Amino acid sequence: MLGKLIKHETRATSRIFLPLYGALLILTIFTKLALAFGAPDFFTDNVATNPIIEVVLGISFTLYFIAVVALSVMTLVMIIQRFYKNLFTDEGYLMFSLPVKTWELVLSKLIVGLIWSAVCTLMIVISFFILSLGSFSMMDLTQGISLAYTEFYSTFGTSLNVFIFETMMLIVVSTISSILMIYVSIAIGQLFNQHRIVASFGAYIVITIALQIIGSILMAIFALGNLDIVISQGNDGEAMQMIHLLINGSTLCNVALCIGFYLATQYIMKNRLNLE
Repeated sequence: MLGKLIKHETRATSRIFLPLYGALLILTIFTKLALAFGAPDFFTDNVATNPIIEVVLGISFTLYFIAVVALSVMTLVMIIQRFYKNLFTDEGYLMFSLPVKTWELVLSKLIVGLIWSAVCTLMIVISFFILSLGSFSMMDLTQGISLAYTEFYSTFGTSLNVFIFETMMLIVVSTISSILMIYVSIAIGQLFNQHRIVASFGAYIVITIALQIIGSILMAIFALGNLDIVISQGNDGEAMQMIHLLINGSTLCNVALCIGFYLATQYIMKNRLNLE
């Protein structure tokens, strides 16, 4: 049943996201063509000075920037709107009448939200890559990446792949934690009989402040535990070890938050559900 929920949620949201992705690609291609024909040396010091070209490029980049921001904002809005509207308004009566578990409802929303977040990031990266085509060759890119790996290992004594993997894990877990924090805030807000949206926003602010305070305390403890490296600045290898500890520690903290937010959301939906 979880698969059917994910399939239905993906279809419902794709009607909104696919046109946005198409619009971003069209604007990206248009902007790239404007650069190619009007300012082929845009990424160098020889930028075109024709006023008409400058206006066209200005409009193109403005629309492109708006599209990127709109896509990012819409992804966040859809994650919030779909969870709240489908589960805590009149639509919730239908959703909770389905032969599914509460955890399946939460997990289906989370998975689809992660999928669209990943696709949004990928689309933005692809658009940046399209815009930068022509400013470098693939050989230059390959040589640059190879040099980066070599320099990183010679400086820090560890593989860049390990660092990239740990960083990606932190980003993924942090994204999951951020989405679940939104979910638990909405769940807390629906416990109130009135002004639920305001209550959800207030719950989110309180959780954010509490996490910032706890995070500051943990960072202070971590800094004190590595005070000798911080003061002496140590060697690059010791600095990288400290960075590894910081990244992996942050990942574990976010995993704990994910579990806490998920269990709290599921408990409220299962035992304290109060539909409008």
